[in-house]
Amino acid sequence: MKNITLLSLVLFLILVACQKDDEKQSGELDAELITLLERNSNGQGVDFFRMPMSTDLAAIPQDPRNPLNEAKVELGKHLYHETGLAVDPKRPEGKFTYSCASCHHAPAGFQAGRKQGIGDGGAGFGLSGEGRAPNSLYLIEELDLQPIRTPSAMNGAWQPNMLWNGQFGATHLNVGTEAQWEAETPKAVNHLGYEGLETQAIAGLTVHRMDIEEDFCETTSYKQYFE
Repeated sequence: MKNITLLSLVLFLILVACQKDDEKQSGELDAELITLLERNSNGQGVDFFRMPMSTDLAAIPQDPRNPLNEAKVELGKHLYHETGLAVDPKRPEGKFTYSCASCHHAPAGFQAGRKQGIGDGGAGFGLSGEGRAPNSLYLIEELDLQPIRTPSAMNGAWQPNMLWNGQFGATHLNVGTEAQWEAETPKAVNHLGYEGLETQAIAGLTVHRMDIEEDFCETTSYKQYFE
């Protein structure tokens, strides 16, 4: 009995000591993080990094040529997951089987949940996108397969230039690169003058074999939002 009591006391002391060390380490890390944030806040303090509420549209960065409003936000939520835009697949079996969310969905941090996202030509999903695989009816070269890990679509409003190499967007770092916006390439969309988020979305429709047809706008329940 004495041995059990002694062992329990030793274990208690070890746990208490570890907890104090963890608390101290956590406090030091918090202080270090706050210092780092303040140093990179352009003199505004940690509030510089606080994200606004999703309903506070005025506080969210936005292209002045495409200002936010509630109807646009609501429409975007639906179209992001809408397979009705998948109208130009390589094979008829792929029609209406993919959407933006096929490669950028919430459970995977708005990424694909696998090493390479598959749009047209993909099948299945799994729990977080890990179960999506090439459709057996498609040849490998027919797949809309991303060359490297799909970037997250989260918080794109804070990125004036988009994609892995920042090629989309006519403003900020891309000013002066107009000679590279070659005709009949996705980068040609930069000539429309929008920032990265809008440019990427417009170019992405063609790249990912999607389109918004007039009939879709007129005959679906989305009509009220388009108006």
